[in-house]
Amino acid sequence: MHKIGNLTRLVGLGIATAGLVACGGGGSSGGGTGQMSLAVTDAPVDSASRVVVRFTYIELQPSDGERIRIDLGEDESVREIDLLALQGEDSEFLFEDAEVPAGDYDWIRFHLEREEGVSAPPLSNFATSSFIEFVDGYSENLIIPGGLQAGLQLSSGFSIAEDEEASFTVDFDLRKAIREDTRFEGYHRMRRSLRLVDNREAGAITGTVDPGLLPADFTCEEREPGLYACPGAAVYVFEGPDREPRDLRDDDDDAVTTANVHYRHVEATGDWEYRYTAGFLEAGDYTVALTFEAGEDDPEEATPIEFVDQANAEVEAGETTEVNFPDS
Repeated sequence: MHKIGNLTRLVGLGIATAGLVACGGGGSSGGGTGQMSLAVTDAPVDSASRVVVRFTYIELQPSDGERIRIDLGEDESVREIDLLALQGEDSEFLFEDAEVPAGDYDWIRFHLEREEGVSAPPLSNFATSSFIEFVDGYSENLIIPGGLQAGLQLSSGFSIAEDEEASFTVDFDLRKAIREDTRFEGYHRMRRSLRLVDNREAGAITGTVDPGLLPADFTCEEREPGLYACPGAAVYVFEGPDREPRDLRDDDDDAVTTANVHYRHVEATGDWEYRYTAGFLEAGDYTVALTFEAGEDDPEEATPIEFVDQANAEVEAGETTEVNFPDS
């Protein structure tokens, strides 16, 4: 059985055809329409090599109007996305330029493909074909705690202006969202740790980590030419300056997002750097904290983390803020 300790962040590129169907009761939202695009990104997981989510369709709930269903391909096909391939400023569109009623919306609901072969409740009410795969090749399917009918609901409201284009990204923060399931052995659960960002108002934070801050026995693993993953090294981003960093496993709603540290080759300079990137952050002030795992006390428990350095950062829409460790 695998346990999830530290997790981190993600995103990518993609195009999908969206079909809209009104599927509920209620009044009209006005008559005008706008265009909406929706992408996904992620804050990643150290112990996993893939987190594959199989989306079937999406529902939007206008504040005053019928619920809207958006199919993600022709013939209601499943859209499969490896969230761990989407880190930093990468993202992948679930749909683009869908025409929807203008106005305010209360929530977005993501529906996932059910797991075949699970015939009896209660498991059949929760189990999906989405899965987490660990670095040793072992995998477990994901469960939605609220049930397949409820899906993964993002309750952050948003608005679509008439005759305008709106583009949003949903951050599936896997460090917060995925835990081993305590009810069904052999499954992990995906909680509703979702964050909606208006892309027009988003910026990013990136920077380097001085090797002198790394533990003496710290190692990284080659994932692809020019890129090494560094398990156990991550950056937490907290809203507001001068925050006291907290392990989000102890306080799920505290950190806005997280980012993994990678050892990568920089083509422009020819140098190798330890670098992180946290993308899709709303404009504002943040505290950025560098963390390392503090050692393995018990392999059956989540590894404790240690905050070793922190700095303040101001994010502006459309801009990338540089914050290096140590801050100089």
